[in-house]
Amino acid sequence: DTISVWKLNTHFRDTAPDVVTMPQHFKANGYHTEAIGKVLHNYGAKQKDDELSWSTPARLDKISHFKDYAQDSNIPKGSAKKTIVAEKPVNEDHAYVDEKITKDAVETIKRLAEQDVPFFLAVGFMKPHSPYNAPKEYWDLYQREDMKALCSETRPEGVPDLNWWDSIEIRGFTDIPDKGSIPPETAARMRHGYYAATSYADANIGKVINALETSGAADNTIIVFWSDHGYHLGENGHWAKVTLRELDAQAPLLISLPSKESANTNAIVEYIDLYPTLSELCSLPQPTDIDGKSFVPVLENPKSEFRQTALTQVCRPWSPNAPIEIMGYSIRTADYRYTQWIDHNSKAMISEELYELEKDPFQRVNVAKMSESSDTLFTHRALLNSANSRN
Repeated sequence: DTISVWKLNTHFRDTAPDVVTMPQHFKANGYHTEAIGKVLHNYGAKQKDDELSWSTPARLDKISHFKDYAQDSNIPKGSAKKTIVAEKPVNEDHAYVDEKITKDAVETIKRLAEQDVPFFLAVGFMKPHSPYNAPKEYWDLYQREDMKALCSETRPEGVPDLNWWDSIEIRGFTDIPDKGSIPPETAARMRHGYYAATSYADANIGKVINALETSGAADNTIIVFWSDHGYHLGENGHWAKVTLRELDAQAPLLISLPSKESANTNAIVEYIDLYPTLSELCSLPQPTDIDGKSFVPVLENPKSEFRQTALTQVCRPWSPNAPIEIMGYSIRTADYRYTQWIDHNSKAMISEELYELEKDPFQRVNVAKMSESSDTLFTHRALLNSANSRN
């Protein structure tokens, strides 16, 4: 809401032209900044990179997920957007863009480590985004009969239609039915491919980290691993993302600090908090006019608390060319997820959801209308209003 970017085809420079991005902040404070791969969502025909953020033009940033196949027969031809949903190559030839991104990143780290200038390097891998493609060796790590959904594959009752999304990302593949349930054998192949693609991403990340260690710069470098969202693989009858449900909203975050021992934390943080956190860790001036706050105290003491809530937001319809009619806001607290769907014009609440995650981790039972939840519902309504007021 702060910068009015609600869909992927809106560039933040069009709605908030004067904002200073995280790499731009580092660049302004003496860092050399580079981007390789999918860092900004800018591979669309009308999208552009952000020249102010980088010391040199971004590379390998215009390749679509949906054309990243190893076998020529599977690459979409002409106006066709997609072909099969998961590709297991018949040989060991590796032709995916992530290997090109890895090769570039390895070479870049070696080059930057030899320079007497601190660097900020963003490396954006494509996998495991659909299509679920990976070299054969990563498919061979798994047995397909082990590929199960984490919970029931039926749609739960009491969940508004607004929060049950029949992903057009998945329905657009030629081997996925246009509507209705996905055949079990196809679903198992999709999960198999997703696991393979995840291990493929893990291997590429390992090569980048090994390059950093070989370069001699690892002892003076912070590494952040993060993703842009969580994911469903058939749980609750849902595939992909774009819901306000736990599996979509919760995403990975790992930070490696030189000389720090490993630890886990239950503290609630948001991705917007990375900007001020990295600025503090690198002794840069704190950025202004941002919503995030530094979670360095959590890194120093993993048992400390940080935020009371984390906010997630999506719009309906999701189609990039359709005007927004409804906005969904969801907060995660220590024990609950609470969601409101709001008319975008009148601001009237259309529906709400409340889930007790310890008892119901996959949000099968919406307790918002249960009388015994009235106090919790009232509290979370206030917390959501507070979370929105941060913006």
